[in-house]
Amino acid sequence: MHAAGRRFDPCRLHMDTYKLDLHRMRHEDARRAVIRFVEAHWIEPAELEIVTGNSIKMKHLVMGVLDEYNLTYQIGRKFDHNKGYIVTTTD
Repeated sequence: MHAAGRRFDPCRLHMDTYKLDLHRMRHEDARRAVIRFVEAHWIEPAELEIVTGNSIKMKHLVMGVLDEYNLTYQIGRKFDHNKGYIVTTTD
């Protein structure tokens, strides 16, 4: 059994998933929030889900921060039609 609210992925049983929601956040505040979020989960392998909504500018801001940390990412999940979030891992 997995924790409520977490997506079950049998390939990532060893990883916790953490979510950051950037809705209603100003872009300059969002950048700092993403940096703090990544650094807070940098030590142990984790899956990070960053909710951007449909804002192209917000997506580019998040991808820029993830690029600075050399993290790979994808917009949404493979079979999910919702593309309003970005997923990365810190492993």
